[in-house]
This record gives sequence, structure tokens and C-alpha cells, in this order.
Amino acid sequence: MVAQRRRIPRLYLERDLSGDTLTLDEREAHYLGHVLRLERGDELVAFNGRGTERRATVGSLQRRGAELELRTSVDALPASQLELTLIQALPKSDAMDLIVQKATELGASAIVPVYTEFSVVKLDAERAERRVEHWLKIAQSACEQSGRHVPPTITAPVELASYLEVLGAGDARLALDPDSTTRPRYMITTRSLMCSTTPRSWLMKR
Repeated sequence: MVAQRRRIPRLYLERDLSGDTLTLDEREAHYLGHVLRLERGDELVAFNGRGTERRATVGSLQRRGAELELRTSVDALPASQLELTLIQALPKSDAMDLIVQKATELGASAIVPVYTEFSVVKLDAERAERRVEHWLKIAQSACEQSGRHVPPTITAPVELASYLEVLGAGDARLALDPDSTTRPRYMITTRSLMCSTTPRSWLMKR
């Protein structure tokens, strides 16, 4: 039996990767050792979402920090030419975590959580800020898993009506309904697309 080749893990670091070494803090070292399960001498790919990807080796790994030895550059996967914005009604529970993960893996360039007329979840400013930080980490992790280089932007939740008012007149828009029997009768040729996929009962009926 042929042994399967181990996939080289990827690590998103919002940092300059131009040097020969990179020091990681305690949180990053914990992620390296306990989540990615790497040890001293193991290889990985470090990337920063700014165009730089480097092969790296774990030079040292301790509880309070770690150090990466940065090596050759790696070409990042090309990004989609379609600027896809997902307009997502804010769901209850942790469903938004899965939505962010899958939207990132599928190439969405921006995710806009919105409150609709029938939304149950409402966040104050402080909770919204914490949730956005949480979703950004999920998007970064999805980039690590999928090979994508640049995570999507994620805004704080806004009212759907307010967001639609500021959209440009030239922006192509699609509202996707899983219960619809209608199929698109034309090909989308625009490079910018606003897409909403949410239960009909959550949308504003106006």
C-alpha cells in the first residue's frame, strides 16, 4: 500500500513575511502546536493575504511563543475575477459560522450580514464587533484549508433596506430562493455581483 502524502498545512498571518524568520506569540504558538499539530522541524506555508506566500519550517515551538524559518516564495492561487458580495440575513445560533466558511471557500469577496424585517437576532455595537472578529477568524481558517489567499471582507450587520439604498445602479443583483422553480435565462457577464440567499420569510415583503 502506498502511503498518502501529508498535506502541507497553511497558516494565515497578518504580518510582513519578507524576512528570514518570524516570531509568533503565545496564541499563535498554541494554534501551531495544538490545532495544526506541528512540531519543531515540520513544514508549512505562511501567507498574509497581501500577495505573499512563503514555505516555512518550525524553528522552535514553546508554550510562550514560536519561531518560523521562512524559505522560498510560493505562487498564490489566482483569485476569482468575479467580485461576489454575499448579502446574508443574520441567522440564529452558529449557522453564520458555517455560512462564512463556505462563502469563503466558494470565493466570495465580501460578506454583508443584514437585518431583515423578520430577523430575530439583533446585536448591539459591542457584540457586533466581537462577532465580526470571530467571523474574520473563521474566514482566515477557511483560506488556510481551501488554499485561497485573500480572505473576504466582512462588515458589521446593517439593515437590509439601508444597504440596498447605497448600492450602485450598475451593480448586478441576484436573489436566490431554494424553493423557486425559475432558472436564470441569461449569462451573467458582469465582474461585480451582489447575491442574496436567505429564506423568503426573512426578507422584507415590500
